[in-house]
Amino acid sequence: MEVAQLARLPFFGGIPPWALVRLAEPAGEEELPPGGTVVHQYDRARAAHFLLAGSVQILLRVGDEDLLVATMSDPGELIGWSAFRPPYRYTASVRCETACRLLRVPAAAFEGVFAQDPALAYQILQRVAASLATRLEHARARLLAAPRQGPVGEAR
Repeated sequence: MEVAQLARLPFFGGIPPWALVRLAEPAGEEELPPGGTVVHQYDRARAAHFLLAGSVQILLRVGDEDLLVATMSDPGELIGWSAFRPPYRYTASVRCETACRLLRVPAAAFEGVFAQDPALAYQILQRVAASLATRLEHARARLLAAPRQGPVGEAR
């Protein structure tokens, strides 16, 4: 991946050039068809992904079902925040709703940057937290807009 491409993503705006080089070197683009899986819930989180084009569905496994909890289609969206936090396992599955182009950045690349510049690590982790807060707010709004079910499945 080219450093300039990485720098254009909002998540990486203002990141020092040396860090962009360290992150871009091992990064790669992936193309997945509709229905393709980006990550599986509970798998080891070895990379963070960033949506370049297309839309994805966030799915939570509950019992025998995968419940759709969100969709994302904004270019630059972070997928796989679990790569930044123990126990380093994906908390949801992510499936392509449409054909998708993604940027995959190995967690080890971020770890190298974090070890070299703890202040930059803090800045990047703040961006991860902001991404999650936005996602949580969207999920909350979606839940509030959903029709409420009574105890036997009847609308109230």
